[in-house]
Amino acid sequence: MAHNAAAAVDPGEGLRAPDTSSRHVVESVTHDFQVTNYPLLGGMRVRKYISSSTFAVGGYDWNIVFYPDGDDEDCAGHASAFLCYLSQAKDEVRTNLTFTMLNDQGNVQATHQVPEFIFSTGVENDSLGFPKFVEKSKLKSSSRLLTIRCVLAVIKEPPAECKRYLIVDPPPELSGRLHRALKNGRGTDITLLVGGREFSAHRFMLAARSPVFESLFGPMMDKDTRCVEIADMEPAIFEMLLHYVYTDSLPPCGEGDYDAATMQHLLVGAVRYGLDRLKVMCEKRLCRNIDASTVMSTLALATHHNSDQLKDACLEFISSSREVMDTVVVTDGFQHLMANCPMLDLPKNTGGKVTIKNFWQKFLHKIFQYEHSSKLQKKHHNWGP
Repeated sequence: MAHNAAAAVDPGEGLRAPDTSSRHVVESVTHDFQVTNYPLLGGMRVRKYISSSTFAVGGYDWNIVFYPDGDDEDCAGHASAFLCYLSQAKDEVRTNLTFTMLNDQGNVQATHQVPEFIFSTGVENDSLGFPKFVEKSKLKSSSRLLTIRCVLAVIKEPPAECKRYLIVDPPPELSGRLHRALKNGRGTDITLLVGGREFSAHRFMLAARSPVFESLFGPMMDKDTRCVEIADMEPAIFEMLLHYVYTDSLPPCGEGDYDAATMQHLLVGAVRYGLDRLKVMCEKRLCRNIDASTVMSTLALATHHNSDQLKDACLEFISSSREVMDTVVVTDGFQHLMANCPMLDLPKNTGGKVTIKNFWQKFLHKIFQYEHSSKLQKKHHNWGP
């Protein structure tokens, strides 16, 4: 393997680029395959399996295959799990694999590792795994939700011949310069008043990014107007929206991520000002942070703003288990929905003769009716002049 040439410093020329360069790359991905209602898989028989969605690591496609009753007769009393290689590469694929079985509390039921395995050239649907992955007796005492966690690393060796005179593009600098222009206020020509706070900005930038601002700053506005009041928005949310307008990104959040309430308010702002990409960014973060305390408010928001993927994620979370359903029913968000949406006409609890399944079937049916009715109303309104 070639070594990088030592960089030489000339006071007249600065830092000189290396003569040759090579790179060793390891790409690692963690994929969780969740198995719901595990007891229902009992009795599938040997060699019967379920499989995960396809996921990509290192430019190759993979999936996980799980045999609840083992992949052959020698696995009696055990469940089997395998990683399947779905691509057909020209070169060998060098990997490192760890499989872990977790219950819904995050407790480890079993873990196995293969420090190094090479998938052969030109072989499709090759697999690597553990015939006796976990004892079935351990799974019987576990909850209904199991997670098979796959940590897969693909190791890519550098090419045999080094690249010479490698020129690397510098990182983009436009967003950084625009952000500085926003912060130092140089050349600003409009003041936006939001909840008592003033924000200086550039009309051309706002108009270029948002069709709503483009209309606001159009021919109908007095050229001498220097201040515009923005109603019904928190200053902190508008500051994030303004940061996105100038940088095409969200401001740093420090450790962790933004809470659901912040993303909900920012999504409303994105819809209000026609910032479609920002709306999707908010939807993505809300999908990642759905829990029992936020799912109902997020579902209402997704339904109101036609965020289909976010709505589907909420409904999938609600219907993931009976325990989740029972927890959601007693949250303030659910009680608020029941109190403010008489059109749902649903029982206020899951007791009595109403089963949890029938309750949620009726709930989802009413949500669908509400969406359909809203779409018809919007379509009717659009027929006007």
